[in-house]
Amino acid sequence: MNKEWLQEYMRELGERTGLIDFYLQEIASLSKDEDIVIRIVDFDDTLFSREEQLEKESALRENRGWAGIDVIVNSMGISQFIDTYYRGHDFPHDIFNLMNPETDVILTAGLRELQYMKTEAVWLLDFPTTVVDEWKDKVLEVLRYIVFEFGVIPREVIIYEDRPEYFIQYRELLESLLWIKITIMKVEMDWNRGYKRIEEV
Repeated sequence: MNKEWLQEYMRELGERTGLIDFYLQEIASLSKDEDIVIRIVDFDDTLFSREEQLEKESALRENRGWAGIDVIVNSMGISQFIDTYYRGHDFPHDIFNLMNPETDVILTAGLRELQYMKTEAVWLLDFPTTVVDEWKDKVLEVLRYIVFEFGVIPREVIIYEDRPEYFIQYRELLESLLWIKITIMKVEMDWNRGYKRIEEV
C-alpha cells in the first residue's frame, strides 16, 4: 500500500498526513504476538442498550448525539440519569463474557464524564475505557491504543459495534498499517434482554 493512499485516508479522518511516517516507524519497532486477539467493544447499544431511555424520554428521542448529551447534563442531571437508567440494571453478557481485561478495551464516543459514569454504574471498571468525541475518531483510536498503550501487534483485532460504518470504510487503512486482520462484528441489541444479531460484516 503506497504512502499517498495512506495519507489520503488520514486526511479524510482529519489527521495530519505527515503522521503516517511516524506511525510506520513506531509500528516497525513493535513485536507481534500471534497468540493475542484484541477486542474493541463499543458501549452504547453494543454492551448496554439505550432503548428503554429513548422510549421513556421524548427529549432524548428528539435530540440525538451532542444535543442529547446537553439534555442529560442540563435538564435531567447526569447523576439522576445514571441512577434511573444504569445503576443496578443488568445487560446481556454474550460479548462481555468474551472480553479479557488484560487485552481488550471499551471504546465509546461522547462526553467523557458521562461515559465513564455509565461503565462504573454497570460494573465494567475492570476494563479500560477510552472515550472519543465522535464516531469517526474511533478508527485512529484503535491504532493509537495498539501502538501506544498495548505496545504489541496482535494476530487480530475484533471490533464490536452497533454502527460500524467508519470501521468498514477504514478497515483497509488499519490492516495496511498494522499488518493484521480486522474483523468487524455488527451488533443489534434486543433492549437489555439479549441480542438480535452479532454478525461479521
